[in-house]
Amino acid sequence: MVAESEIVAMKVDIGVLKTQVSTLTQLCDKMDKVIEKLMEKQDNNTNNLYNDINEKKLETMSDIKELHSRITTVDRNLSDKLELTERRIMEEIKFLREDISEHNRIEDSELKKILEWKWMAAGGILTLAWLLSHVKLEAITRLVG
Repeated sequence: MVAESEIVAMKVDIGVLKTQVSTLTQLCDKMDKVIEKLMEKQDNNTNNLYNDINEKKLETMSDIKELHSRITTVDRNLSDKLELTERRIMEEIKFLREDISEHNRIEDSELKKILEWKWMAAGGILTLAWLLSHVKLEAITRLVG
């Protein structure tokens, strides 16, 4: 049979084992709590990260809308300035046409006067030539003298 001293040693070993199991159970409970806290912290960090990403996305979308608005405004301003410049150029072209037309009328008038004078001079020369060819110089000298 088993000696009494062995039974006492086994009881002591069982008591020690119970204490160690109890200590391990407490450590496991503490580790579970630590793991739960770490998981909560990880979940919070993940949620914060997703929130930050969403905020940045919203900011980016807002910035894109602002840029689009500015581009549209600049495009409108440039279109307006381009249209105004085009109108000014067209007005200047109109004034130039009017000035050129007026200049051409004046030159045509002066050219007509020159042509009239030329034809009058040509007619006078022809008349004088005809008179000189048909009138005798003797008759002219008698009339003069």
